[in-house]
Amino acid sequence: MNKDIKRYFKECQYLFAYCGKKERKYLNKLKNDIDDGSHELNYDEIVERLGSPQEVIMDYYNQEDIYELIKKAKFVRTLRNIFILFLIICTLFFSFRAYIYQKTYEEVKDSNNSYFEESIEIIE
Repeated sequence: MNKDIKRYFKECQYLFAYCGKKERKYLNKLKNDIDDGSHELNYDEIVERLGSPQEVIMDYYNQEDIYELIKKAKFVRTLRNIFILFLIICTLFFSFRAYIYQKTYEEVKDSNNSYFEESIEIIE
């Protein structure tokens, strides 16, 4: 597989919003269609033969069921929101821990850890 075929394939792979099992099968089929082994193709010949990567991905989405695409989009959005919530909770947790450590450091710094010696004198 030459660099132009790899470039075309990477561009097609990049354009998928969600790359699940069906999308990987489609990409593998596309890779096999591109790299038939007959001769070395340059990028322009691949685009002439199959269309631009945008057209190829739009054809795939036109063939897919709209409800399945909506389901995938909701799943990705839910995962993204959970990840963002997780990051916010981690940030708050570690900020609170840093605040507690800073307060403890200031208390230790301000305390006088010197040694006091008391002596009692009896005056007669």
